[in-house]
Amino acid sequence: MQPYGLSLLRQYPHWYLLVLSIAIGSLIITGILYRFALTNKLLPAIRGRDVHTTRKPRVGGVAMWITAMVAFFLLAIPHSPFQHLSFGMASVWGIDRSLFGIIIGMVILLGFGLFDDIKGLSPSQQLLGQFLAATAIIWGGIQAAYIRLPFNGILYLNIHAFTLPSWLGSATIWPFSALFSYLWVIAMINVLNFFDGLDGLAGSISVTSAAVLFLVCLRLGFLGPATLALVVLGIALGFLPWNWYPSKLFMGTVGSQMLGFLLAVTAIISGAKVATAILVLGIPLLDALVVIGRRLIAHRSPFEADQRHLHHRLLRIGLPVPYVVLLINAVAVVFGLFALRTQNAAGKGILTLVLVVCMVLFILVTYLLERKVAKRVH
Repeated sequence: MQPYGLSLLRQYPHWYLLVLSIAIGSLIITGILYRFALTNKLLPAIRGRDVHTTRKPRVGGVAMWITAMVAFFLLAIPHSPFQHLSFGMASVWGIDRSLFGIIIGMVILLGFGLFDDIKGLSPSQQLLGQFLAATAIIWGGIQAAYIRLPFNGILYLNIHAFTLPSWLGSATIWPFSALFSYLWVIAMINVLNFFDGLDGLAGSISVTSAAVLFLVCLRLGFLGPATLALVVLGIALGFLPWNWYPSKLFMGTVGSQMLGFLLAVTAIISGAKVATAILVLGIPLLDALVVIGRRLIAHRSPFEADQRHLHHRLLRIGLPVPYVVLLINAVAVVFGLFALRTQNAAGKGILTLVLVVCMVLFILVTYLLERKVAKRVH
């Protein structure tokens, strides 16, 4: 049982209470905002890329954001009844510096996300918000010291450090590490944003990813990152009953970007467990690469929304929404379990190749089935 960290889980039984409390809080706050949105007729217009046909509130992300901030505040208290959320950094106003950076990043994403949900932002404006959020966590000391290369070797990123001036907090920055953190955080934010296209899809894949990262952190004994993963797990679990098909509301840009941001941060702060996150989120990541590549070939913006994602193709084949969501999560669970059992770079490299092959076959089969259905219709 030790490889899965379950012995640690028995040592910290309050974790069960923690995730349950956060999930209930998310469920209740989402319900309150849902009623508020209905009462005030906050029902955004249906966009061309949307699958739903009736106008629904897009406030779920705000509810998750509020829940996460309340959880961070309670967990930041030195004598918290739960696991104290700390990452071993110096404190800023009594809060762990890394956690402070996460909070600043979430505030930035809330502002940009709300504006996008209400008025709409251009891709460049959204990227600016994501860049600023990533800057906040880098300032907070969340940088990957190294990444394990597939099959063998380690690429060290903590070289050529420099220190920011005191008026910027005297943070130590590793340029290569910071560059990787920027790319990783922005990529994860956009992957979750791209995959927020069906009822329950982004929320459920976040639950699966957070659960796997939590178990990885337990296995390594990283209690701070494990607690952060539980926060993500709890807020997504509490949101899902409202968003499961047929949904009552959506998470919007605020929710999808926040979940991608927190999952990216958890993967970095748990010891650069990027390979594990890639395996769990393999389908969304590879689907994003395929869709972006197709858009670039067509001389379109890579961030231009459409209905060419894998989940849209599965719908056109005839699979019901819940089946599509469960199928994608089943693949994530399988590769997540393999990632938990495989602790060496070579094994994870092989798993990544298997995932890529499976994804290519998956795309090919769905493309052929989609064409067959299209011919039948016409």
